[in-house]
Amino acid sequence: MPPLSEAPFSADVPLLPMIEQAKSRLEKETARYFAGSRGSPARREVKLALAHFKTGELQIVSGVEQNRKLTLEDANIRYQVDWWNGFNSSITIVDPPYSGVVAMLYGLEPERQTFLRQDAIIYTPYSSALLQTELVEAGKSYLMEKIRHSRQELGQVESRAFPGMTLANSPAFTDEDYFGLILTEQMDPGRFRSIAAGSWEFNDVQQSQIMRLAERILVIIGANQEDAYSFTGNYASARGLTQFTPVGMSVVWSNYPEAGIPRDFREATGNHLSAVKAEICLLDHDLAELAKCHPALIGSGAEMYAAGASYNGGPGRVRHGLENFGLTWFHPISRLADLEAKGVLSPSERKEYLWLKRNRFHETFIYLNKIHAIQRSRDRLTASREVSPPASQ
Repeated sequence: MPPLSEAPFSADVPLLPMIEQAKSRLEKETARYFAGSRGSPARREVKLALAHFKTGELQIVSGVEQNRKLTLEDANIRYQVDWWNGFNSSITIVDPPYSGVVAMLYGLEPERQTFLRQDAIIYTPYSSALLQTELVEAGKSYLMEKIRHSRQELGQVESRAFPGMTLANSPAFTDEDYFGLILTEQMDPGRFRSIAAGSWEFNDVQQSQIMRLAERILVIIGANQEDAYSFTGNYASARGLTQFTPVGMSVVWSNYPEAGIPRDFREATGNHLSAVKAEICLLDHDLAELAKCHPALIGSGAEMYAAGASYNGGPGRVRHGLENFGLTWFHPISRLADLEAKGVLSPSERKEYLWLKRNRFHETFIYLNKIHAIQRSRDRLTASREVSPPASQ
């Protein structure tokens, strides 16, 4: 992943109009993919829209990617590839100064052309130059608007976890909860683990790095809006803004037909409104199923943790935890620390301690730890600040 560094400079021009203009210019360009042949590896054309963050000047630079190595045709552009990840690669522009990549045109291989029904992608890839307040705030506003709109559209869909209520007013989840769960899904678990280092209380450096992880997601959403995360994955894997799998979508289609989720997996996961609606439905479904084996879950305040962990890693491990250890393990790091500090454990506590210790690096527990980390930063992540756009020059 790209480094978690601060923006190297501030933008003196509004970024969102500049990004929109850059993408409009790239729509007039072409980028092709050339399959490899004997003795000649595959290569693809890319075109970068570079912007000067002080003047707003844009330029289009052509290049070629081959064997995950990018070569630009303009020798006057000095650049560094911090992380190659296709159309979402992090690229630092060293010269000209105060410049960054604000959009990329990326030619697609045939199989992805078939799935996405287009021959190239136009996308704004993340780089530290884009870690600007305007884009972070745009990401917050966009995501919260989609969540609110999704809940409104589910106003006639009955909750399975709370009979007699609709998904628009489920008491187990707030708008901020859905916001946090989406950030949790998109936050890289490996990078989070390396930052958290098994800690429950974070120092200032750790807290700052976790905020950077979250803000990077918000920048991608703010810069790409409806296209954010819409080109990732395929029919066999989790994809899109809410990281939906075909299995999860089948549950939603079968149990919430009145939600109006498109029956095409690509469309359902690629459209943000549909993807968020589907997430709300699946969380409700998982919560209802878990409450059957552990009725005390409803009204406990732990509903979001249980449903979120089930959504991410499947219900099996969550159900096992509820049936054997109740609700305390939804804070896995602090619970493990409490049990270690206790010294003498009852047989059930000993069993729980060994279970938590054995599984502390499992995706379900990492996911729960990410949820708690984001919750501790919730005020900073969800509270929008008034942003005065820089004056155009």
